[in-house]
Amino acid sequence: MRSDYSARVSVGLAIVGGTFDPVHFGHLRSALEAQKRLGVSEVRLIPSFRPPHRGKPGATTAQRLAMLELATRDVDCLRVDNREIQRQGLSYTVDTLASIRAEIGSNLPLSLVIGEDAYALLHTWHNWPGLIELAHLVILKRPAGHLVPAEKVAVWAEHKRVSNPECLGRCAAGLVINLTLTQFEISATKIRELIEKGEAVDYLLPESVIDYIHQHGLYQKPSKQGRESLP
Repeated sequence: MRSDYSARVSVGLAIVGGTFDPVHFGHLRSALEAQKRLGVSEVRLIPSFRPPHRGKPGATTAQRLAMLELATRDVDCLRVDNREIQRQGLSYTVDTLASIRAEIGSNLPLSLVIGEDAYALLHTWHNWPGLIELAHLVILKRPAGHLVPAEKVAVWAEHKRVSNPECLGRCAAGLVINLTLTQFEISATKIRELIEKGEAVDYLLPESVIDYIHQHGLYQKPSKQGRESLP
């Protein structure tokens, strides 16, 4: 049965980036709730090709993309966008936003959804002040507790903050909002560690993704890695 979230829409779209190595229910539930709270027509999940602030993913780009497509195939309002993989090179978010803005025009509201942990490191992002010129910034609270951004980021965001998500639908970009959604103590790192130990990861990510991981021998110890099964 397909999700009915897509019926609860207003205007604009939101994007969520990441390595999705692998995608899990924390990613998916946050994307669904953000779609509802922001009133956007869709949320695009954008897997990075080469994340600037992280090491090389454990799965290939093709595998991470395949897992995302499996996880979202029955949810109309979630769309997988592979533009960073197609672009290759370092996956700078400001470049991705510029690409999407060129695609949708200057008037449609666009929101960039990031976690509180990413916001705390925003000052290390490539051309981070340029983000707000292209999109709204939606910051999701993390289970670990409140994380404080660098002072220059806090000052930068001070006069851009709003508390009502409806404000984001009234202009194309330029606002900052904090949202508290359902919080899961799930991380891709922990999932990879469990798989490497041979432990179960049921109810942490979709069954279709678990089946794919087992089928392709992902995240296992090097001696058990089924490299011949890679797509």
